[in-house]
Amino acid sequence: MRVVSDADVLIHLSKLGKLSLLESLYNEVAIPDYVKSEILIKSNAELQKAFNSFLKVSAAPKDKADDIAKKHNIHSGEAHVKALGEKLKATLFLSNERKVRKAAKEEGFAVAGTIGIILRSVKIGLIDKSEATYLLGLMKTGDFRIHPDILQKAINAIKEI
Repeated sequence: MRVVSDADVLIHLSKLGKLSLLESLYNEVAIPDYVKSEILIKSNAELQKAFNSFLKVSAAPKDKADDIAKKHNIHSGEAHVKALGEKLKATLFLSNERKVRKAAKEEGFAVAGTIGIILRSVKIGLIDKSEATYLLGLMKTGDFRIHPDILQKAINAIKEI
């Protein structure tokens, strides 16, 4: 499975200390150089380590990204991810942004966000239910820009796994 990611999923998972879940789930995640430049603003050892292992940086076609940004009215970084996804024939697009997820789905990508990564990790046994619940609880109190109702639904979903 080819996977592309925008910055927010990577940043959220690194804040939780769980960026390694992406490597465990997908072996490799592609990001455009534009997203790398967004992320490198944050001084984070876990992100730096990921760039030296499973995060693969590639150039996305700038003209295509500009067209995508205008067409879907999304941020340039996310448009670069989408352009890279098309270039690599990716099947999964990682993003937390509702507008970006909608645009990716319209273009035929499967989508997942930070919560989806955590839930999938529980389903396949990478983390247990209590750890997942704890991580989602941290997301309620921190600077994660995910609506509390969505987080509560995810916490409830963990009980069903």
